[in-house]
Amino acid sequence: RDAQGHLASVVMQDINTLRNRRWTGMNWRIPPVGTWGGTSLLLAALSLPLLATAQSVAAPWQGLRTVGQGEMRWLWFKLYDATLYSESGRYQPGRYPQALSITYARAIERQDLLEATAAEWQRLGLGSESERQRWLARLATLWPDVVPGDKLVFYVDEQGTGHFWLRDRLLGSLDDPAFAPAFLAIWLTDDSRDPALTRRLRGQS
Repeated sequence: RDAQGHLASVVMQDINTLRNRRWTGMNWRIPPVGTWGGTSLLLAALSLPLLATAQSVAAPWQGLRTVGQGEMRWLWFKLYDATLYSESGRYQPGRYPQALSITYARAIERQDLLEATAAEWQRLGLGSESERQRWLARLATLWPDVVPGDKLVFYVDEQGTGHFWLRDRLLGSLDDPAFAPAFLAIWLTDDSRDPALTRRLRGQS
């Protein structure tokens, strides 16, 4: 604390020096190096806690290994790029942690995302009607509209709880153990909408 107090005292003296200096017209002089040096030291000292905080909230899937990746297209339009991650770098259904990232190439409204998800769950017979409605109600509170370049990540932790991230910001979680496999199945089941993409995500092509 004595060192911090001394540093603050030096900086305040330099600030007072700047206040008392008269800069008129073009007859100003560059302030002494110590003035900016002390201020820079204080700013650096104050920023250290902020840097430490930013580093401590690193995305949890960053330690996982890529299993596979591919892109989803509709007609001649690219919709998004997708990448699957796991701890081993291999596709092992039901073994967590896992993460699926989707980087959008087109703007899609939240309602369209919800309707597409509901349609795939119903087509694949995933979850009961009440489960699907409960999941969709929760997703409606989490998902925003997406724009080109947005990266949505679905991360499943070791306990099987699913967490959604967008632009490296946590949107929220669903702790229903049936949700994570049902959501991932949209892309990873054998009967997915795009079997070629599924094989690439599972590292099979």
